[in-house]
Amino acid sequence: MKPVIEIRRLESGAYAYRVTLRETGGRFASVEQCLVDAAATLAQDCAAVELNFEGLFLGACAVEALRRTPRAVAQRIEQHFQPA
Repeated sequence: MKPVIEIRRLESGAYAYRVTLRETGGRFASVEQCLVDAAATLAQDCAAVELNFEGLFLGACAVEALRRTPRAVAQRIEQHFQPA
């Protein structure tokens, strides 16, 4: 089983995420910050996660990519999901 990271926009400049059934109590100013914090909570032996953004399934992502290049992952997500 792969954990799921679900990111949602709370408002402009505010995001939250849920890993599987766990949701943080905090708010994050960017998708990148959500990914960094989420990756830090995952066990070292967790190889991949499934990503959801605003309720839409995006696919699987290597946890190593979240740890090493969270900005690049966040940019790929955000380029496809600009606010209306």
